[in-house]
Amino acid sequence: MPSFHYRARDKQGALITGFLDAPDSTQLEASLDKMGLIPISITSKAPSTGLIDNLNKLLQNKVPQQEIILFSRQLATLFGAGVPLTRSLYTLERQIESPVFKAVVKKIREAVEGGGSFSGSLKAHPKVFPELYSNMVEAGEAGGILESVLDRLAFMLEKNAENRAKVKSATLYPKIVLGAIAMAVVVLMNFVVPKFAKLYATFKVELPLPTRILIILSDAFASYWYIAAFIAASFFFGLRFYLTTESGKYNRDKFSLKVPVFGPLLLKSVLSRFSRVLASLYKSGLPILQSLDIVSRAVENKLIEAEIKLIEDNVRAGKPISEPMSASRNFPPMVVQMVTVGEDTGNLDEMLEKTAEYYDREVDATIRNLTTLLEPILLAFIFGIVLFLALAIFLPMWDILKIVRR
Repeated sequence: MPSFHYRARDKQGALITGFLDAPDSTQLEASLDKMGLIPISITSKAPSTGLIDNLNKLLQNKVPQQEIILFSRQLATLFGAGVPLTRSLYTLERQIESPVFKAVVKKIREAVEGGGSFSGSLKAHPKVFPELYSNMVEAGEAGGILESVLDRLAFMLEKNAENRAKVKSATLYPKIVLGAIAMAVVVLMNFVVPKFAKLYATFKVELPLPTRILIILSDAFASYWYIAAFIAASFFFGLRFYLTTESGKYNRDKFSLKVPVFGPLLLKSVLSRFSRVLASLYKSGLPILQSLDIVSRAVENKLIEAEIKLIEDNVRAGKPISEPMSASRNFPPMVVQMVTVGEDTGNLDEMLEKTAEYYDREVDATIRNLTTLLEPILLAFIFGIVLFLALAIFLPMWDILKIVRR
């Protein structure tokens, strides 16, 4: 997607500059308008901008998540203590270790000192601060609750990082086992099976089907590995390209919710994020339609995003949130009931927070038991491979022994 350099002014008249990716300049103008910015000039960024710029662009995607969490938490503390925003940003800027993130915070501070809003300055760096972050900050500025909004953002980021770390830890053992099996199969195909194939060829006996399949696979692996590598690489890059398309993302997210063990875990995580983000936005004073629009992009699942968009359309038509939500297969009755009670009592944010806490506990429990849940699948997979190899190698031996005895 092309990158454009823009110069714009915010509602206070402050000059904001930066780079944004967009299909064309018209789409970029629409994006700037949503950000509350008035474009002055838009120029296409040259494809090659030099080694330093390319490295900076690459590194900008590599700002450690922990740095953003720490930044949010410390900024909330300083701002809550009465330290002016610009002074708080300057203090944090000197403490940041990541050079890329330090440069980003410096630009944000300079923009705020120039009269720009904090949220508008964040929106100029969407690769570091996503739309959810800047929109919640904007709501916090409008409602005078910036401190609590920053605390909520830090909590959500911490929770996401914690869950990712737990999943990586829980899946480490299965990854090691699968890696060992893959290495064992490669060794068998290259060294063991060819020797058995030569041995069996000296006997005029019909080989069992598993043995014939194994020998064919071994010959193909030894003689045509480059073709297999080409097919695998083509499939990998083709799939990777397809997953960058809208239909690819939608089908990937739809399939991911149906994967055993991981599908239910992902759905619980999505429901937790949906409930917590919607509660935070609603509590921050944002209109419900704008909150739903932001939440739809924050859940990071195209299938759920489409369903939230449908809920948004129904709410715009005058219906309560719970009514279209009850028609969805991915929103359990418990979520619908909590939202219904929240709408009826006027405590929607409180009910959503309780729902988020419930699913946080469910996610934690599932992650703790993830290794236990994966063990039956892993054992069945290992048993199937070992059984196939054992039958393929030893069945012909029994036939040969029968011939020798005769």
